[in-house]
Amino acid sequence: MKIFLTLILMNLILLKSLGAQNTRGIHFQAIARNENGIIIPNKQITLRISILTDSAFGSIIYQEIKSITTNVLGLVFIDIGNEAPGKIITMGNFNQINWSSNSFYLQVEIDPNNALSFLNAGIEKINYVPLAFYAEKANMVEAIVPIGLGGTGVGSLKEISKLLNIDKVTNTPDSLKPISIAMNLAINEKLKKSDTISLSNRINNKISIGAISFNDIVGGLGFIPTKNLFGAFYDSSKQITSISTATAVKLNFQQVANKINLTMNSAGNPTRVTVMDAGTFQINYLLQFIKPDIGNDEVSIWIRRNSSAYPNTNSNYIIQGGSLKNIFSGSYFIELGANDYIELFYSVKNSSTTLYGTTPITTTPSRPATPSAYLSIHSVN
Repeated sequence: MKIFLTLILMNLILLKSLGAQNTRGIHFQAIARNENGIIIPNKQITLRISILTDSAFGSIIYQEIKSITTNVLGLVFIDIGNEAPGKIITMGNFNQINWSSNSFYLQVEIDPNNALSFLNAGIEKINYVPLAFYAEKANMVEAIVPIGLGGTGVGSLKEISKLLNIDKVTNTPDSLKPISIAMNLAINEKLKKSDTISLSNRINNKISIGAISFNDIVGGLGFIPTKNLFGAFYDSSKQITSISTATAVKLNFQQVANKINLTMNSAGNPTRVTVMDAGTFQINYLLQFIKPDIGNDEVSIWIRRNSSAYPNTNSNYIIQGGSLKNIFSGSYFIELGANDYIELFYSVKNSSTTLYGTTPITTTPSRPATPSAYLSIHSVN
C-alpha cells in the first residue's frame, strides 16, 4: 500500500529550457519526487507527452508514450519527436508541425504503475521553439524579386512557364491533353467497391484506443500492463456479540479503494467487501479484543465468501482478561469472481469479550489510534 501511495503522489518538475538537439526533436528533462519531496531513483514509469496548439486547452496535434526508468538522481530524459526504442507515437506527425504559426503547449502525463492509467503532471507553454526547426526555412526566399532587380517577377514555375510562353509546348493545354487507353483503364480500376468494403472492415476491426494493437503496446512498453484492485477498510467502535454466535465484523469506514466496494449485508450493516473484477486476492486483517474481567476466553476468526465459509481460513486464539489488549491478525489468498464479496466473521465464548478500539495517544511519542477492526485486500497480478 505504501508503494502505491508513493507512486500516486509522484510529481514531475519541468525544466524551463527546451533545447534543440542534433537529431530532430525537443530534449525534455524532468525529476521524479514523492509527496515528501524525496527523489525517486531507479523507478520504471510511463510518460505520455502531448503537444497542444493555441492554448493549454487546445487540440492535441502530436502525442507519444514512452516507458522510461529514472536514474540514480531521479532524472528522466526524453527526446520528444525523435524515434527511440520503446516509444509509441499515438497521434500526429512531429516532422509536419508548423512551428512558425500559433503558440504551442507541452502537456506531461505520468503512469506511475505502468497500467496505462495516466495522471496529469502539468502543462507548460513552449516559449522558445527550437532553432533547428526554423533553420529549415533559412534558405527560402518568400518575397517576389522584380525583374529590374535581377529576379523573375513571379512566384511559381507555372507563372515562369507562362511568362516565357512555354506552358503549351505541344500547343495543347494540359487539361485537353489525351491519355492512353491503358491509363484510362488503370484510373477506372483505381477504386472499386470491393476495395472500399475491405477498407471499411479493417477500420471496424481496430481496437478502441485507435490503430495501436495490444501487441504494439506490449512491444513498445516492454511489459504487459496489469490491473490494480485494492481496498482498505476499518472500524473504531466497540462491537459486542453473543456467546458462541457467528458475527460479521462491521467496517464502517473506507480508508482507500480502487474497484473494490464496501456493501451492506442483509441486516443493513457494512460487512461485505465486494470486488468488481475477478482474480486472486490477498486479504489481511487485524482485530483488537478486550476482556475487562479476570480470566481467559477463546475467539475464532474466519472468512466467508458469498455467505459461505471459505475453507481453511479459521484461526483460534486465546484472549487474556483483565483489560489487556489482545491483537490478532491473519493473511490469506482467495479466488474471487466479478462482484463476489468476502466477510470477516468471529465468535467468542464469554459475553464480556468485545472488539475494542483505543483512542490516540498524544504523548511520548505522539501516535495514531488502534482500530477495533482493520481489513485490507488487493489483487495479485
